[in-house]
Amino acid sequence: MKKSIMLFIFIAAITIGFNSLKAENIQLLVFSKTNGFRHESIPSGIKAFQKIALEQDWSIQYSEDSTQFTTENLKSFDVIVFLSTTGDIFNEEQKAALKDFVESGKSLLTIHSGTNTEESWPWYVNAVGGIFLGHPPTQKATVIIEDREHPSTQHFTDKTWEAVDEWYSFDRNPRENVHVLISIDETSYDVDDNRWFNGAKQRMGDHPLVWYKKVGEGFVFQTAFGHTHEMYSEPIFLTHLIETIKWLKNKNK
Repeated sequence: MKKSIMLFIFIAAITIGFNSLKAENIQLLVFSKTNGFRHESIPSGIKAFQKIALEQDWSIQYSEDSTQFTTENLKSFDVIVFLSTTGDIFNEEQKAALKDFVESGKSLLTIHSGTNTEESWPWYVNAVGGIFLGHPPTQKATVIIEDREHPSTQHFTDKTWEAVDEWYSFDRNPRENVHVLISIDETSYDVDDNRWFNGAKQRMGDHPLVWYKKVGEGFVFQTAFGHTHEMYSEPIFLTHLIETIKWLKNKNK
């Protein structure tokens, strides 16, 4: 009898230990609605998130339906991801639901063109840190990992990273109002090529690309990476997304 009890305790201990090693379940809403330019890499991004969900044991809902943005419906999510959203995509009630979601302690992650979304909504522009201004053609550039202690950047093996992507410039330098994690070296690419944005002053000097900001009790995290199809199969970028989402979820607690 005593042996049976000890065996039961041993099995229970193993089970508890195994469960503690399992990835924490995260409820994500990946939203990719566009009302303007639509990035061809959105399907690649969705495919990448599908793979991440399987590997991390996360629950992900994909949508381009703005009516999902009600206060009640958003309660079921830990993090909302804007996957290359563009333009004005919400009515006033939907804006209020997103604002309440963030300010009540949840988080929003905007990928690539978050700064090209809802540009006339003051709360959102302040939360995301700025407005998209222009970009040169896709090309290789050197980005600077300014904070290698943050979970979203700890996996970078050096203080710089050479990558090919579409490098956004913004209407302001957000540094004074956000925590900058990654910036770009403007001498490493042709920042002044504004062939598609005539008159845009794309040279910023100090040029942040990835940052986050506390908004109310929650967080908004903006990463400018993610234009190309290839980026969504790049391990460094995918790890950046995974660790960012984990960090945001833990910040929600």
